[in-house]
Amino acid sequence: MVKAIKSNSYEGSAVGHLIDEVKSLLGSNFLGFECVFVGRDCNRAAHELAALGYLCTEGKELVTNSMPKSVYVIVANDLLANE
Repeated sequence: MVKAIKSNSYEGSAVGHLIDEVKSLLGSNFLGFECVFVGRDCNRAAHELAALGYLCTEGKELVTNSMPKSVYVIVANDLLANE
């Protein structure tokens, strides 16, 4: 994904239009953006939170006024692993 966003090498590919759309959305929604690769070990909290989000029901709005306790555990474990 990093290579696709940083270059035009996927222009003629089957996913070229999707890459162009991602670039367009990034350009129109952020003043600055940098795409870098981070290994899974350094990004464990993001992967765990994405897995939790995947379990949500599509179309159902989830409104909370605080983070679930499981999120605190995920982030704390990630911080400890990186020390």
